[in-house]
Amino acid sequence: MIKFTRRDFLSSLAVCSMASIIPARIAYGKPLGQEQLLSLDINEGGVDGNGSIVLVKKPLILHAGHYSNITFSPDAGYFGPGPIFMARNGKVIHNNITVSGFSGPGCKILSDSEIGNSFIALGKCNYSNNGDLRRTTLTSSANMRFSPSIFVADSSLFKPGDFIWIGDGKFKIREIKGSEILLVTGAPPNIISPMVFSGGYDKCTVGQFVTMNGDDKHGIRIGNGGYGWDIDLSQSKIESSHNSGAGFYHACKKFNGKQIIENITSIGNGYINIGMSYMREGVIKNCIARDSGNNGIDVFATSKKVDIHDNIVSGAGVDGIFIGGDGESARVYDNKISNCRRVGILINARLNPIKEVFVKGNMILNSGMNSLTLTGVESGAVNENNLNGSVKRPTIYLERRNGLALSGILNISDNTISNSSSGDIGTNYPGYSNTSEAAVKIKSARKLDVSGIKGY
Repeated sequence: MIKFTRRDFLSSLAVCSMASIIPARIAYGKPLGQEQLLSLDINEGGVDGNGSIVLVKKPLILHAGHYSNITFSPDAGYFGPGPIFMARNGKVIHNNITVSGFSGPGCKILSDSEIGNSFIALGKCNYSNNGDLRRTTLTSSANMRFSPSIFVADSSLFKPGDFIWIGDGKFKIREIKGSEILLVTGAPPNIISPMVFSGGYDKCTVGQFVTMNGDDKHGIRIGNGGYGWDIDLSQSKIESSHNSGAGFYHACKKFNGKQIIENITSIGNGYINIGMSYMREGVIKNCIARDSGNNGIDVFATSKKVDIHDNIVSGAGVDGIFIGGDGESARVYDNKISNCRRVGILINARLNPIKEVFVKGNMILNSGMNSLTLTGVESGAVNENNLNGSVKRPTIYLERRNGLALSGILNISDNTISNSSSGDIGTNYPGYSNTSEAAVKIKSARKLDVSGIKGY
């Protein structure tokens, strides 16, 4: 009989304990079968694939929480979703992870806990080419409020019954005749107007994206529509491009946590490039967002504790940067925005007027509608922006929000405004003046073309 000393016993416990927290590893570059990955997935220390490729052949749910150096791709004949990563102790960590090529959604980051969850990305992560993106472009202009059909470059991507996005509206295909797509129209007396199933009607020009609806087919989705997650991307570089839905998407409807969103390159996604839903505290910075079907960067609701700055946004199918707020909104500064189909920056009040808006130092070039729209904004500062090229509305447009009465002082000063086809500053809110309860104070080195604001 072998006798163990107390030291031997404690040493064996330490070895077992350490084994449970050291990441499971496999040989570098070796293909990793789905079953083998699942056998390693019980390890508390996570799984380090050392550069391995996992060919997914059936829906995959993982629970270890921490994953490193693995590429997830669909096996031949598999057309389902990418992996679901469940939080372990409230946390999911990705370190050099790639999820690419899935016909369904790329990956989802979920938790059994309603609140208190976090996602951390490290190294280089890639969530691209998921959801079977199908999109083409308009070959002739279309005012979607009065266009029962559209003409596109490639109609073979679609079939009758498909839902498609054109600008900010979701429509349904009734029939296809060559390059012409006929849309389901409304009931009498609106038989000329196509029926919009979500969003609204835009005046679209040649080149506007026409995209197959990609609901929930994002590159990466964090959360399940409840409380927000803590997100930290500060130690990573993320690519999230050419997905059917959004590229990088935080799915929440309740404020919670802090989101540090930086160093994302997101190009050519069917819907939004970077979508953050609800942000109470955090930052979106140093991101590149190009050629999205809808908005480049989109945050449904924000607070003044959110900073959006030093991003490059171009070619958005709708707005470059869209920000919502209820009484307050994010600070937006030092962004470079160009060639967006509708508005460069749009700040939109929800239930209450936005106070103390802060928009400074942004460069906005060639907007299809106008450079900057403030909807339901009653006070704050719009200073030192370079706004070049607005077509359908004044460069800075102060938009009425139905049901909201405004008060306070909005300072618009020292902005460089050029190439505005419809004036420099304008509004459709009847209460703005330079002296009233809703006061607009304008300072400029040159005389501006101002309309709708009493006293100018």
